[in-house]
Amino acid sequence: MNISKKLKNERWWLTLLFVGGLLLIMISFYNTLSFPDSGYNFLGTSGKAKLDSGKPITQVFTARENNLNQIKIIIGNFDLILRERIDFELMDPSCENVLARQSANFFTPSPHIYYRFNFPAIPDSAGEKYCFKVTYFSPIDRGSERPYLAISEGEQFRGQSYINEGNSRVYENRTLQMRPGYTAGSFLGDLGRLNDRISQYKPNFAKGWGLTLLFGTFLLGTFALIFWIIRSKTEE
Repeated sequence: MNISKKLKNERWWLTLLFVGGLLLIMISFYNTLSFPDSGYNFLGTSGKAKLDSGKPITQVFTARENNLNQIKIIIGNFDLILRERIDFELMDPSCENVLARQSANFFTPSPHIYYRFNFPAIPDSAGEKYCFKVTYFSPIDRGSERPYLAISEGEQFRGQSYINEGNSRVYENRTLQMRPGYTAGSFLGDLGRLNDRISQYKPNFAKGWGLTLLFGTFLLGTFALIFWIIRSKTEE
Protein backbone atom coordinates (compact mmCIF):
# COMPACT_ATOMS: atom_id res chain seq x y z
CA MET A 1 0.00 0.00 0.00
CA ASN A 2 1.48 3.37 -1.07
CA ILE A 3 1.58 6.40 1.22
CA SER A 4 -1.09 8.31 -0.74
CA LYS A 5 -3.64 5.49 -0.43
CA LYS A 6 -2.84 5.08 3.25
CA LEU A 7 -3.49 8.78 3.89
CA LYS A 8 -6.81 8.56 2.04
CA ASN A 9 -7.94 5.64 4.21
CA GLU A 10 -6.87 7.46 7.36
CA ARG A 11 -8.92 10.51 6.35
CA TRP A 12 -12.02 8.37 5.84
CA TRP A 13 -11.55 6.61 9.17
CA LEU A 14 -11.08 9.91 11.01
CA THR A 15 -14.21 11.28 9.33
CA LEU A 16 -16.24 8.23 10.29
CA LEU A 17 -15.00 8.45 13.88
CA PHE A 18 -15.86 12.14 14.04
CA VAL A 19 -19.35 11.71 12.59
CA GLY A 20 -19.95 8.57 14.67
CA GLY A 21 -18.93 10.42 17.83
CA LEU A 22 -21.33 13.27 17.09
CA LEU A 23 -24.16 10.82 16.41
CA LEU A 24 -23.52 8.99 19.69
CA ILE A 25 -23.60 12.30 21.58
CA MET A 26 -26.87 13.27 19.91
CA ILE A 27 -28.46 9.85 20.55
CA SER A 28 -27.37 9.92 24.20
CA PHE A 29 -28.78 13.44 24.57
CA TYR A 30 -32.11 12.43 23.05
CA ASN A 31 -32.42 9.22 25.08
CA THR A 32 -32.04 11.15 28.35
CA LEU A 33 -34.03 14.19 27.24
CA SER A 34 -36.70 15.12 29.77
CA PHE A 35 -38.68 18.22 30.63
CA PRO A 36 -38.98 18.77 34.40
CA ASP A 37 -42.34 19.72 35.85
CA SER A 38 -42.06 23.48 36.31
CA GLY A 39 -45.02 23.42 38.70
CA TYR A 40 -42.77 22.15 41.49
CA ASN A 41 -41.13 24.82 43.62
CA PHE A 42 -39.34 24.57 46.93
CA LEU A 43 -39.72 28.05 48.36
CA GLY A 44 -40.54 26.89 51.88
CA THR A 45 -38.11 26.12 54.67
CA SER A 46 -35.30 23.83 53.49
CA GLY A 47 -33.85 20.95 55.45
CA LYS A 48 -32.00 17.64 55.21
CA ALA A 49 -33.16 14.03 55.44
CA LYS A 50 -30.13 11.89 56.33
CA LEU A 51 -29.87 8.51 54.61
CA ASP A 52 -29.17 5.54 56.91
CA SER A 53 -27.61 2.44 55.36
CA GLY A 54 -30.24 -0.06 54.24
CA LYS A 55 -33.15 2.10 55.41
CA PRO A 56 -34.95 3.81 52.53
CA ILE A 57 -36.71 7.13 52.25
CA THR A 58 -39.91 7.01 50.20
CA GLN A 59 -42.43 9.50 48.86
CA VAL A 60 -45.62 8.93 46.89
CA PHE A 61 -46.33 11.53 44.20
CA THR A 62 -48.78 12.07 41.35
CA ALA A 63 -47.54 12.41 37.77
CA ARG A 64 -49.09 15.42 36.06
CA GLU A 65 -48.35 14.40 32.47
CA ASN A 66 -48.01 11.32 30.29
CA ASN A 67 -44.60 9.86 29.40
CA LEU A 68 -43.00 10.18 32.83
CA ASN A 69 -39.33 9.30 32.22
CA GLN A 70 -37.19 11.02 34.86
CA ILE A 71 -37.01 12.12 38.46
CA LYS A 72 -34.53 14.81 39.48
CA ILE A 73 -33.53 14.77 43.15
CA ILE A 74 -31.18 16.95 45.19
CA ILE A 75 -28.60 14.87 47.12
CA GLY A 76 -25.94 16.20 49.48
CA ASN A 77 -22.64 14.53 50.47
CA PHE A 78 -22.88 12.51 47.26
CA ASP A 79 -19.16 11.65 47.13
CA LEU A 80 -19.46 7.88 47.58
CA ILE A 81 -16.59 5.61 48.57
CA LEU A 82 -15.88 2.13 47.19
CA ARG A 83 -18.58 -0.43 48.02
CA GLU A 84 -21.11 2.33 48.73
CA ARG A 85 -24.11 2.83 46.50
CA ILE A 86 -27.47 4.58 46.35
CA ASP A 87 -30.42 2.81 44.73
CA PHE A 88 -33.23 4.81 43.12
CA GLU A 89 -36.51 3.01 42.46
CA LEU A 90 -39.80 3.94 40.87
CA MET A 91 -42.56 1.76 42.30
CA ASP A 92 -46.32 1.38 42.38
CA PRO A 93 -48.24 3.48 44.97
CA SER A 94 -47.94 0.71 47.57
CA CYS A 95 -44.12 0.92 47.33
CA GLU A 96 -43.99 -2.84 46.75
CA ASN A 97 -43.59 -3.49 43.01
CA VAL A 98 -40.53 -2.04 41.27
CA LEU A 99 -41.17 -0.39 37.90
CA ALA A 100 -37.64 0.96 37.32
CA ARG A 101 -34.33 0.97 39.17
CA GLN A 102 -31.02 2.79 38.86
CA SER A 103 -27.93 2.78 41.08
CA ALA A 104 -25.20 5.32 41.76
CA ASN A 105 -21.78 4.30 43.10
CA PHE A 106 -18.16 5.43 43.51
CA PHE A 107 -17.78 5.84 39.73
CA THR A 108 -20.90 8.01 39.29
CA PRO A 109 -20.02 11.71 38.84
CA SER A 110 -21.35 13.98 41.57
CA PRO A 111 -24.37 15.97 40.38
CA HIS A 112 -23.99 19.74 40.16
CA ILE A 113 -27.47 20.26 41.63
CA TYR A 114 -29.85 17.45 40.74
CA TYR A 115 -29.17 13.76 40.31
CA ARG A 116 -31.15 12.47 37.33
CA PHE A 117 -32.91 9.11 37.68
CA ASN A 118 -33.80 8.11 34.11
CA PHE A 119 -36.07 5.26 33.04
CA PRO A 120 -38.18 4.24 30.00
CA ALA A 121 -41.11 6.60 29.47
CA ILE A 122 -44.47 5.52 30.92
CA PRO A 123 -47.08 6.45 28.26
CA ASP A 124 -50.22 6.78 30.41
CA SER A 125 -48.72 8.26 33.56
CA ALA A 126 -50.86 11.42 33.84
CA GLY A 127 -52.87 11.40 37.07
CA GLU A 128 -51.28 8.17 38.30
CA LYS A 129 -49.58 7.82 41.68
CA TYR A 130 -46.04 6.44 42.00
CA CYS A 131 -43.69 5.74 44.86
CA PHE A 132 -40.16 7.12 44.68
CA LYS A 133 -37.71 5.20 46.86
CA VAL A 134 -34.09 6.06 47.70
CA THR A 135 -31.90 3.54 49.57
CA TYR A 136 -28.30 4.07 50.64
CA PHE A 137 -25.91 1.17 51.30
CA SER A 138 -22.53 1.52 53.04
CA PRO A 139 -20.08 -0.92 54.68
CA ILE A 140 -19.09 1.74 57.25
CA ASP A 141 -20.77 4.33 59.45
CA ARG A 142 -19.98 7.77 58.00
CA GLY A 143 -21.83 9.58 60.77
CA SER A 144 -22.83 13.11 59.83
CA GLU A 145 -20.95 12.82 56.52
CA ARG A 146 -23.36 10.28 55.07
CA PRO A 147 -25.49 11.37 52.08
CA TYR A 148 -28.76 13.21 52.60
CA LEU A 149 -31.78 14.28 50.56
CA ALA A 150 -32.81 17.92 50.49
CA ILE A 151 -36.37 18.52 51.75
CA SER A 152 -38.78 21.45 51.97
CA GLU A 153 -41.54 22.08 54.48
CA GLY A 154 -44.29 24.65 54.90
CA GLU A 155 -48.01 25.26 54.47
CA GLN A 156 -47.69 25.11 50.68
CA PHE A 157 -46.74 21.43 51.02
CA ARG A 158 -49.83 20.52 53.05
CA GLY A 159 -51.02 17.03 52.11
CA GLN A 160 -47.56 15.89 51.03
CA SER A 161 -45.32 13.64 53.10
CA TYR A 162 -42.35 11.30 52.97
CA ILE A 163 -41.33 8.32 55.10
CA ASN A 164 -37.85 7.93 56.58
CA GLU A 165 -37.36 4.34 57.73
CA GLY A 166 -34.10 5.37 59.40
CA ASN A 167 -36.13 6.75 62.29
CA SER A 168 -39.46 5.04 61.48
CA ARG A 169 -41.22 8.35 61.02
CA VAL A 170 -43.69 9.91 58.57
CA TYR A 171 -42.97 13.60 57.91
CA GLU A 172 -46.21 15.43 57.12
CA ASN A 173 -46.45 18.66 55.13
CA ARG A 174 -42.96 18.10 53.77
CA THR A 175 -41.56 17.00 50.44
CA LEU A 176 -38.31 15.78 48.99
CA GLN A 177 -36.83 18.33 46.65
CA MET A 178 -37.62 16.23 43.58
CA ARG A 179 -38.93 17.12 40.15
CA PRO A 180 -40.66 14.56 37.90
CA GLY A 181 -39.73 14.94 34.24
CA TYR A 182 -41.59 14.02 31.05
CA THR A 183 -40.94 13.47 27.37
CA ALA A 184 -43.32 14.55 24.59
CA GLY A 185 -43.56 10.97 23.33
CA SER A 186 -42.13 11.54 19.85
CA PHE A 187 -38.96 12.92 18.28
CA LEU A 188 -40.68 15.89 16.64
CA GLY A 189 -42.70 16.53 19.78
CA ASP A 190 -39.52 16.61 21.87
CA LEU A 191 -37.87 18.98 19.40
CA GLY A 192 -40.89 21.27 19.51
CA ARG A 193 -40.97 21.28 23.29
CA LEU A 194 -37.21 21.83 23.48
CA ASN A 195 -37.57 24.75 21.09
CA ASP A 196 -40.33 26.22 23.27
CA ARG A 197 -38.16 25.94 26.38
CA ILE A 198 -35.17 27.51 24.64
CA SER A 199 -37.40 30.28 23.25
CA GLN A 200 -38.01 31.51 26.80
CA TYR A 201 -34.40 32.70 26.85
CA LYS A 202 -34.14 33.99 23.27
CA PRO A 203 -34.51 37.62 22.22
CA ASN A 204 -37.87 38.30 20.52
CA PHE A 205 -36.42 38.28 16.99
CA ALA A 206 -35.05 34.76 17.51
CA LYS A 207 -38.15 33.11 18.95
CA GLY A 208 -39.91 30.30 17.10
CA TRP A 209 -38.40 27.79 14.70
CA GLY A 210 -36.29 30.21 12.64
CA LEU A 211 -33.12 30.00 14.69
CA THR A 212 -33.58 26.23 15.16
CA LEU A 213 -33.85 25.67 11.39
CA LEU A 214 -30.82 27.89 10.85
CA PHE A 215 -28.81 25.82 13.33
CA GLY A 216 -29.96 22.57 11.68
CA THR A 217 -28.97 23.90 8.25
CA PHE A 218 -25.57 24.93 9.60
CA LEU A 219 -25.03 21.47 11.13
CA LEU A 220 -25.99 19.64 7.92
CA GLY A 221 -23.85 22.03 5.91
CA THR A 222 -20.89 21.30 8.18
CA PHE A 223 -21.25 17.55 7.59
CA ALA A 224 -21.56 18.08 3.83
CA LEU A 225 -18.47 20.30 3.80
CA ILE A 226 -16.42 17.70 5.70
CA PHE A 227 -17.39 14.94 3.25
CA TRP A 228 -16.70 17.21 0.27
CA ILE A 229 -13.22 18.08 1.58
CA ILE A 230 -12.41 14.40 2.26
CA ARG A 231 -13.70 13.33 -1.15
CA SER A 232 -11.79 16.06 -3.00
CA LYS A 233 -8.58 15.11 -1.17
CA THR A 234 -9.18 11.45 -2.02
CA GLU A 235 -9.55 12.18 -5.70
CA GLU A 236 -6.30 14.17 -5.90
